Amino acid sequence: MSIPPGALAPDTVGLDAGATLCKLVRRTDTLETLAFDSRDLDSLHRTIERWKPEHLAATGGGAGRLGDAFCGVQVTRIPEFQAWASGAPILADLEGIELPDSYLLVSLGTGTSILHLAHGESRRVGGSALGGGSLLGLGRLLLGVDAFDEITGLAAGGDRRKVDLLVGDIYGADEVLPLPAELNAASFAKLASREPADVAHALIGLVGENTALLCGQLAVALGAQAVVYCGSTLRGNPALAEILTGVTAMLGAASHLLEHGAFCGAVGAASLVRGA
Repeated sequence: MSIPPGALAPDTVGLDAGATLCKLVRRTDTLETLAFDSRDLDSLHRTIERWKPEHLAATGGGAGRLGDAFCGVQVTRIPEFQAWASGAPILADLEGIELPDSYLLVSLGTGTSILHLAHGESRRVGGSALGGGSLLGLGRLLLGVDAFDEITGLAAGGDRRKVDLLVGDIYGADEVLPLPAELNAASFAKLASREPADVAHALIGLVGENTALLCGQLAVALGAQAVVYCGSTLRGNPALAEILTGVTAMLGAASHLLEHGAFCGAVGAASLVRGA
């Protein structure tokens, strides 16, 4: 993925230190990205020593732990929401996505934050405690699975309709349904299956549907022309992507998913470091 020369300084590394993952980016001939567990400081040390940047632009909840210098590199801390707001249009441009004048930017990380970007300004308009952290915690509790990739792998072969109670399950065959029969009426309220794959798919449905319902309603209320979803919870998670786009469309809002959206904060931090 080639990157315009002015978007990121070549001597700067962007770092988004989240609660679960640490995301790093730098500009070479392309945009180079790297992610690992936020607790793995050894990997962070080795990467910074190998890349040898002049500046480290850090954002996220763990940025403060780096101090004013890390591995001898000057650290500039960038406010998290400011970094995301700056990173999204850069990534959208790289991925050939044309953003409207007014849109919601949704960061699906350990939890979820929602920003409204309109006419060059941004503000946080909502959020949810549901996110990737919810999937990991409930995956451990219900499935005995510790790795995020295991949960998404299970969900790929699951059918949450066997776990969630659908509108069609409530009404009789001869009754007039007020909503589509396949619409989820209550998450985990059927439990006709307790197969791990079905439960994993239902967990992703729980997070995805509630996030998209909130975002779709906010988009309509604020007059946003699209919802842009990004964040590490979407990495390798086609089930979540399908649910988010489907529910958002049902509410009448357009949606975009940034392919490299997990690195939105890191890209934004790197783009802002010289003006910080």
